[in-house]
Amino acid sequence: MSDLITQPETGSLFAVYAPGVMDSYSTAELDQIGKLQEAAVTVSSAEQNYRYEVIRLKLMLDGEDKANGLISDGTVGAPSSRFWDGARAGHFGDRLQESAENNNRMTVNRWLKANEAASILLGNCVTGVTQSLPLQAAKELGINPSTLEIYALLNSDAREVADFYYEARGELKADMLKKIRLVCSDFPDRKSELLQGLVDKTIKYPSHIDDLTEGWVKELEIQKALREEQERQDKLQEAEKFEEEVDKQPPPEKTSNIDSSQEDVTRRKAPKPSWFKSDSGVMKTKNVVGDLPKPLADAVNGLSGLKKQLYIQRDHSSEMHDYAEFWAGYDRHAMSEAAAQRVWGQAGRLGRMEKLRKLMIEVNQMLEVYIKNTTPPENIEYPED
Repeated sequence: MSDLITQPETGSLFAVYAPGVMDSYSTAELDQIGKLQEAAVTVSSAEQNYRYEVIRLKLMLDGEDKANGLISDGTVGAPSSRFWDGARAGHFGDRLQESAENNNRMTVNRWLKANEAASILLGNCVTGVTQSLPLQAAKELGINPSTLEIYALLNSDAREVADFYYEARGELKADMLKKIRLVCSDFPDRKSELLQGLVDKTIKYPSHIDDLTEGWVKELEIQKALREEQERQDKLQEAEKFEEEVDKQPPPEKTSNIDSSQEDVTRRKAPKPSWFKSDSGVMKTKNVVGDLPKPLADAVNGLSGLKKQLYIQRDHSSEMHDYAEFWAGYDRHAMSEAAAQRVWGQAGRLGRMEKLRKLMIEVNQMLEVYIKNTTPPENIEYPED
């Protein structure tokens, strides 16, 4: 609503109001508004100065510690920090004492990181306490401490782009740094494109980076879909090879019936627990069970997925009067024969489904036999050791 400027005669602050503001308030109200604006500026300036002086004191005490060969890095056995020792003792005021007592040092550490980042950004190497901190110099250039905190956390690639951005534009904005960090983190191979955009000025605002990343995300999604489809086709091809090998194998010879004339068939006993741990039990278990559990996971997933898709096809068939005609046209015109074989298998769509149905009938019949033969009889006994 207004800006505060310095009155030449007195050096005090007074308000320059936007058009229409003065007509909306009385003289007394405008005077109070001016006082409010002045107080806000004073509070903001005081907070900034406090931050600068804390940094100066920390650098001074740390520098003295370092000169005396004392490195306080927070590790076990390392000497304590004179700065935080003094803060805990209340030597520097209540605010720092509260931070020290509550072990809340992150705020001061962020200020120091921001000052260090400003030194790196501006090329001003600080070895001790200077009259004007890099953080102050950055503020005078319009670079906020919060922006420098983001800059301090950038990795080497993101910092390279940020430095170029600052050199090319003479500004450093937090929202742009966040976008640069995103690109260098999630799309590290696109850094050169980001730099080129800054060079040719096609990237001026964060929204321009958003447009780029949106396109890159779509490219990744397409690449992922193509990769998954290729993996599915390769898997189908391998499955059909295995299917063909199984079909070529002769059926196993029937074993002769076991002579049970010497056994008491009225009593059905399961092997004892100790037998399954014996060498003969382990070998027999390995031979009988074999790899039977191995294909179950893929079979359950595959059949469940097929069931779900067939439900969808059932709904389509009930809604479309030309359902059969659609699939006839699909088989003839939607793709080449070679492409159809990659998608559906060597026999094509309909041939693959017919072979699958035959296979499922055979598996169903064998499952019925297996379940019948392995269901525990009613008079089964489980003897203990």
